[in-house]
Amino acid sequence: AVVSTQSTGFLKTVLTYLQWEPETVPVCQILVSLFFWVFLYYFSRQFLSHCTREYCCRLVTLVHGLLVTSLSATLHCYFSPAPWNNFGNENKSLHNLILLLSLGYFLFDVAWCCAMGSEEAAMLAHHLVSLVGLGYSLYCNRYGAEVTAVCFGAEITNPLLQFRWFLREHNHYHSLVAAVNDYLFCFSFAFWRFGVGSFLFYKTLASSETSLMVKAGAVSMYLISAVFMFHIARFFTRKYIWKMKKPLAKQD
Repeated sequence: AVVSTQSTGFLKTVLTYLQWEPETVPVCQILVSLFFWVFLYYFSRQFLSHCTREYCCRLVTLVHGLLVTSLSATLHCYFSPAPWNNFGNENKSLHNLILLLSLGYFLFDVAWCCAMGSEEAAMLAHHLVSLVGLGYSLYCNRYGAEVTAVCFGAEITNPLLQFRWFLREHNHYHSLVAAVNDYLFCFSFAFWRFGVGSFLFYKTLASSETSLMVKAGAVSMYLISAVFMFHIARFFTRKYIWKMKKPLAKQD
């Protein structure tokens, strides 16, 4: 009974920590989130000292993708299904937890990318739009349904992308597992970004409860996703479609 009371008290403290007044910047919470990702990166650098900086950064990215996808799926499957019915509503604690984790991660990743000069313009634009959207939702303490739904659609394919990089790093890219992973990544990216994503995009633009700022963010993210989809489609065509056509041409 004592343990149960202590657990309940701890949970109430955490939930209180994840709520604040609208139009307030939760600086302390954001810094805690940023520190968490920096610490995770530092820990991986110490524990995997033989690995490169990019290897450790991608491990952090993998953890973020798995964590945010799991939390977003839990939120939208069990606690708040059909997010388009909750557009413009006040954020719940779980909304804010997802937003804080993602904002802290993107602050870390943007700083890391700028320091290493490792990302292209499209990815940096994606990160900056994400930072603005996450920060705006936290500041308003609203629009969590819209933004966390986007987080789910954006991050659900990220583990597959990171797994692809790790396969290449460990010289297993020319394998059946890598090919299956490529197929899963390409088709799931298209499905979530332009299947489910297009429906959510339409609902966001059509909603009278969603602010102009959120709608502008939705348009920006959709355009950036189109750029990513173009590069993914080109990669898939070159690696798999043309590759299958060449042997057939030789037989003819």
